[in-house]
Amino acid sequence: MKTFNFTVKYSRTVYAVIGRDMSDMPSQFPALFSGADKLCLVTDGAAPRSLKARAAALFPPGKAEYFTFALPASEKAKTPDQAWKLCSFLFLKGFSRDSLLIAAGGGAVTDLTGFAASVYMRGINWISAPTTFLAQIDAGLGGKTAVNLRGAKNVVGTFHQPALAVCDTAFLDSLPHAELRSGAGELVKYAMIGPGPLRRAVEKNLSKALAGDESALTTCTAACAAYKIKLVAKDERDETGLRERLNLGHTAGHAFEALAGGRMPHGEAVARGLRFALILSARTGRLPGPAFKKLDALITALRLPSPPELGRDFRKFLALVSMDKKARGAHNRFLLVNAPGRLEAAENVKMALLKKAFDGALK
Repeated sequence: MKTFNFTVKYSRTVYAVIGRDMSDMPSQFPALFSGADKLCLVTDGAAPRSLKARAAALFPPGKAEYFTFALPASEKAKTPDQAWKLCSFLFLKGFSRDSLLIAAGGGAVTDLTGFAASVYMRGINWISAPTTFLAQIDAGLGGKTAVNLRGAKNVVGTFHQPALAVCDTAFLDSLPHAELRSGAGELVKYAMIGPGPLRRAVEKNLSKALAGDESALTTCTAACAAYKIKLVAKDERDETGLRERLNLGHTAGHAFEALAGGRMPHGEAVARGLRFALILSARTGRLPGPAFKKLDALITALRLPSPPELGRDFRKFLALVSMDKKARGAHNRFLLVNAPGRLEAAENVKMALLKKAFDGALK
């Protein structure tokens, strides 16, 4: 078990624990749990029994009153209405500012639970226990919490760091290949934005991680989580530009996800967003051909399925990227790649170039 901790400017010291077959977090962090008057474990209502059993092993009931709350499956959970329902449940059960929320699930569960924790009683403690590959290396870490609004991703949100993040890679054992591939979309992102050792770790372990190899999954999770934790500690609220690099591929990726109407998993959409960024980087003269081929090969290795036909509306794509919260008033804004680990923002890119990248990303 590896334990990291970091202090963020606006909130607190955050602990992150990464390992396999862990149990009984209350005994590892007694101060956090002993001070809680009530606990609520929030999960995906469609989660298998094995996930709920492992979550119970991580967070066994103690002296405090213990409740459970089930959210709708996947992104359907990330709505203002569901956040209101969770807050109402907490209020009716008598949760106070000394209570504790525990989110055990994918990124939708951690996003919504963290958001509810940030607004209930103006902020209570919460724990992030991501259970998917994508959430363990990215979505379940960093303190960004949000819900979707009218189909737009993460438009309503806050920064609210969990008191503890727990990444147990045993959760990944039962994931189907499609889930691992989706998570690997974010994994490839880290290979493009991170330093040499992180990139080499991803390149070495990518194929094994896609095959479900326990050691490779644990290695990738620990490497990516450690990188993100250090980055967030330096720029928690995305004020200096350091944290923005985590968004590589996401502006186009979120648009692809919306165009697909829920039929393209987030990680696959990010992978296509990464390809979009690489093509645009090459066509604007930023990324040399050999570097493009090397980075694009990582996306090819994911063997992405064909995108749904309904996701090819270029005009709607332009509208979506113009409304992206990171556009900052520009018609469009994308992070592009000059070289592995070296990124640059580009604004108001010409439509003809965007169309070339759009078509190439959806091949």
